[in-house]
Amino acid sequence: MLDQRGSWMGGRSCSAASWAGVPLPSLDAFGFLGESPWGGSRHCAVPPPAESQIMNGSQRGWSRRLLVLGLVLAGLLPTTIRAQQGIVSWGRDAYDLVWATPEGGRFTQVAGGNVHSVALRADGSIGAWGWDAYGQVSDTPVGTGFTQVAAGGRHSLALRADGSIVSWGYDYYGQVSDTPVGTGFTQVAAGEWHSLALRTDGSIVSWGRDLGGLVSNTPVGTGFTQVAGSGGHSLALRSDGSIVAWGFVGSPQVMNTPLGTGFTQVAAGSTHSLALRADGSIVAWGNDDSGQVSNTPLGTGFTQVAAGGGRPDDLSWEVDSHSLALRSDGTIVSWGSDSSGQVSHAPGGAGFTQVACGGWHSLALGTDIPDGSQDEIVSWGTNEVDLVWGTPGGSGYAQVDAGGWHSLALRDDGSIVAWGGDYSGVVSDTPVGTGFTQVAAGWNHSLALRADGSIVSWGYDYFGQVSDTPVGTGFTQVAAGNFHSVALRSDGSIVSWGEDGHGQVSNTPLGTGFSQVAAGLALRSDGSIAAWGWDYYGQVSNTPQGAGFTQVSAGGKHSLALRSDGSIVSWGADDSGQVSNTPVGPGFTQVAGGGSHSTALRADGSIVSWGADFAGQVSKAPLATGFTQVAAGRNHSVALRAHISTWSDAGSALAGLHGAPLLAGNGSIVAGSDNVFELSDAAPTAAAGLFLGLSSSPVPFKGGTLMPAPFMAPLMHTTSPVGEIVVPFRMPEGLPTGTELWAQWAIQDARAVSGVALSNAIMGVVP
Repeated sequence: MLDQRGSWMGGRSCSAASWAGVPLPSLDAFGFLGESPWGGSRHCAVPPPAESQIMNGSQRGWSRRLLVLGLVLAGLLPTTIRAQQGIVSWGRDAYDLVWATPEGGRFTQVAGGNVHSVALRADGSIGAWGWDAYGQVSDTPVGTGFTQVAAGGRHSLALRADGSIVSWGYDYYGQVSDTPVGTGFTQVAAGEWHSLALRTDGSIVSWGRDLGGLVSNTPVGTGFTQVAGSGGHSLALRSDGSIVAWGFVGSPQVMNTPLGTGFTQVAAGSTHSLALRADGSIVAWGNDDSGQVSNTPLGTGFTQVAAGGGRPDDLSWEVDSHSLALRSDGTIVSWGSDSSGQVSHAPGGAGFTQVACGGWHSLALGTDIPDGSQDEIVSWGTNEVDLVWGTPGGSGYAQVDAGGWHSLALRDDGSIVAWGGDYSGVVSDTPVGTGFTQVAAGWNHSLALRADGSIVSWGYDYFGQVSDTPVGTGFTQVAAGNFHSVALRSDGSIVSWGEDGHGQVSNTPLGTGFSQVAAGLALRSDGSIAAWGWDYYGQVSNTPQGAGFTQVSAGGKHSLALRSDGSIVSWGADDSGQVSNTPVGPGFTQVAGGGSHSTALRADGSIVSWGADFAGQVSKAPLATGFTQVAAGRNHSVALRAHISTWSDAGSALAGLHGAPLLAGNGSIVAGSDNVFELSDAAPTAAAGLFLGLSSSPVPFKGGTLMPAPFMAPLMHTTSPVGEIVVPFRMPEGLPTGTELWAQWAIQDARAVSGVALSNAIMGVVP
């Protein structure tokens, strides 16, 4: 099988234009490879069978092996994946921090920001990936000639060979616009909201947010050799090996800075600091809530330290902090907070040359172990705390809900599953047992309704959203806001508890006759809506009047309602189009409001999403039908799907000579069932590639849209003289329930855009 480095059956390497050492010019000429924005191909090509094999049925073996290959690559989702062309990623993958780690070329340095990462190539060019809400990825400078990179909370810096600095990304505090001009700089460092630079004379320049004196209290004078920055403090190393710290004066990461000389490197985490001594031992100080100080490894022989951590965002009081150290043998030691696998998922083995920490993820630069020739990046830690890849498999789920950093699912047997960020025990403290009938997810707390009508709450409790949960039975529905909760009694009255800063609790409507509740919204039995709480964006005052509504849902700063005719009304904040881009027309059966996006379910079981899309909340919504419920969280969504055992059409064909090629999947997706992929209406006697995938994150491809993305491998064929291909195969055993299978043909066609026609895509779900 294909291992984590891209070797096929016995370790033979699959290169971009060969298989087992045999050149595949048809692939290269066809243009399937070399499409990665990072240079080089990410995919391993399966060789085409002999033409006679297509008709005699032995193609089944190739199809079976290709599906198994896809399962190994994506279905099983190993926590550590080494990319063939230079970068390895594992763990939590917020905004594709892990799975989008760049490939291609040799890398010389990596840097981790709060929710993005930056890497420097050997040719002096820069690669960036992760969250791009402020251009910290898309505005990355092009060209070569850079010598160092640094990543802050939502901005980045790079040092040119001439000693000048380039900054890009978030600029609210002048992190970009106040970047010093001129040359003569030797190092750059980034904090959460500020930046630092070291001049050739050893003096320091700071700019950006002056929180706690981070800028104004920058030490003067020369003789400094290294700088480091974080959210509330900065560090500098003097030429005599002593350390200077500034920022929040009373904080332990400043106040407890070790005295004396003999230090060779410093690192600043969110609430702690590290220093490396000349003998290779490590000193840590600051906050120790996650063991980032007390669990610091003892002994000598360390060559580099890195400290990281961050807050989920400005609304959170919780901070994650973790640390890394590199030994002289190239092995990695990690300790501190492990909420996203940033500690436990660190790669084993030697050969690493640099480590870096982000907010909830980590990176390392190393040497490709088999031949020692490639510098590659490894990253691990923050799929937004495994919100996506951590979704439980299998079937038998009755309801889902999405919170700020976690998700919930209710099984048919009445038990609960939780996944995502485990802040305040919102995942690990999930109640066990059966007998639950509904779940609701808040920012960092959750609720569940028992069959007897009693309520259980767990997670973050600063505002009493857990401890003030009403006792007794007789409740029929629960709903969770950011930091408060709402419940509906069997008599139609409402109870609210938790944070009350905007009247979320004290202004709860009195009386009975309510039939559904959301956070700050309630539906009356006559179909009219009541709203209360925060009204800064008109979430309350602009609530639609009249009756005829059947469901309400509350987003972060906006609200939605479903009319009896299946049309949707949205109101409130519209900064990301969550109101103005609301789909028109009837035919919808459910709505869900997220942080700054919304999701709706159509009567045919398809999903429509709109609003903010910086984390793929909209563009990565599944395209198939058969869904029965949707839920929207802060920056993610969850959907419940009915199992289907046949192939469904997902569209996205791109016409060629004879119009749009048609792909039909005939057969059952049940294990052991015989299936046939039939392609028709394609160009005659033309090279064709069957793309298979276990998910769909549609990408532009040859003027059209490739649905199986990331795809596993193109299975190469040639169409018949009448433009057809028939590929029979038997559905393999062992595919996990719920696994998505996607297929789409690309056919060489001079009449098509970019010379390639695309069939419609088809998808199925393993029952």
